Amino acid sequence: MEEHLKSKTQLKKEADDVQTLGVEIAQLPKQKITSLSLPDDAKEAIIFYQHIKKNSAKRRQAQYIGKILRGLDLSQVIEELNVIKNISKLRIKLEHEAEGWREKLISSPAALDEFINQYQPDISNLNQTISNARKESLADKKSKNYRNLYRLILESIQKSD
Repeated sequence: MEEHLKSKTQLKKEADDVQTLGVEIAQLPKQKITSLSLPDDAKEAIIFYQHIKKNSAKRRQAQYIGKILRGLDLSQVIEELNVIKNISKLRIKLEHEAEGWREKLISSPAALDEFINQYQPDISNLNQTISNARKESLADKKSKNYRNLYRLILESIQKSD
């Protein structure tokens, strides 16, 4: 008896894993799907999956995607998908850090020195924006300067990294 024969259960599990990968890829924006190293028919099937509304049709399309992907070497695609996920996680982390700094800078004037030492931002209009954001915050009217301060902080953090 050969040692390399797979059980029916193992084959089904692998098929389900590939189908799950296809559905996970379908959660990405269209431009990122097209950038993956997949054949055109797989990309089209995945993009079509995004437009389907009915559950039974989604399930059938997911099965079709799985069928297409099963015949492919997916190691490169999995690596690309992991890179996309890591970039997304890093972006979210930077955005949360910028939001934290914005709150610190608005609430504490001493935080400005710490921010300048850590990120060396362009301080030409940073002080004015912080001052205006504080005024907006006190008036419970967080609008233009509040958003501008966030953008300035995010730019500074991205430049330093």
